Amino acid sequence: MQFISALELGKQEGGITDFHLVNVQGQRQHVYAGAVDRLGKHSGRLPRQNVFGPLSHLWIYDKRLQEIDKVNRIAWIVDLDEDRHALELRTWEMVKTLSPVALLDAWRDPLMAWCHAQGAISELGQGRYPRIGSVSAVRVSISDHFLRFVSQSVRDSALLA
Repeated sequence: MQFISALELGKQEGGITDFHLVNVQGQRQHVYAGAVDRLGKHSGRLPRQNVFGPLSHLWIYDKRLQEIDKVNRIAWIVDLDEDRHALELRTWEMVKTLSPVALLDAWRDPLMAWCHAQGAISELGQGRYPRIGSVSAVRVSISDHFLRFVSQSVRDSALLA
């Protein structure tokens, strides 16, 4: 509870806005908490009568990881699975969900290639989203450029049914 309180206070009031995580190899990963109101918190406690004594767990996460932002057409896919094919299929389904125009499954390969090339699909651990631990995650962001690309490709007969 002290950690959550320190995050909510911020630096101006004697709290914190960022911290470091240290992995097993001793590498430090800087974590900037940002606006605390967008963070979700979940805590749990083991019974006192256990092998480890009193033990509490705290999970702090960005709420945007759970919710699809349909207005801005941004979503995250978070998974512990390392199955690349399953993650790619889930990513395509999310692209179809976020797209305001209907997309055919036959268009998957060229559209996914464009999304990867243009940064509409960003994998955790590449670029501005560092990977911490063994979680696989993909950020999908569909912009108006994507819609223009789809429209132009249909007009040019590059995307066929």
